[in-house]
Amino acid sequence: MVLRRTDCFRWALASLVGLLISAGTLALNQGDVAMLDRECEMARQKALAPVREQRTQACIEQQMRTPESCRSYYKTYGNVRRGPSGAPVGGSFFDLPPCQAWLRAREDLRSRNSQP
Repeated sequence: MVLRRTDCFRWALASLVGLLISAGTLALNQGDVAMLDRECEMARQKALAPVREQRTQACIEQQMRTPESCRSYYKTYGNVRRGPSGAPVGGSFFDLPPCQAWLRAREDLRSRNSQP
């Protein structure tokens, strides 16, 4: 994965927001958390794209399925999905800095909204 200057800036900003949230010095609203969610999802999709392409190509080369079936199967690889009980099963790349900032912000917002 090649990092561009804008990616580094976004990740640094997300890390800074995460630190401010965990320190309790920044109170976010639902709109801010939604914006961080979008940043996280953009970073995840960017990181997942080469992995999906690699797995799709391996599937096609091994002739495990038809090429269209391989593309369809790996199109959503790495996304959160539902398990047998209906509970969500974790996706990939939630360890990226924008996602960590989003998860901290979401948890902070939940805890503040649950306090009387």
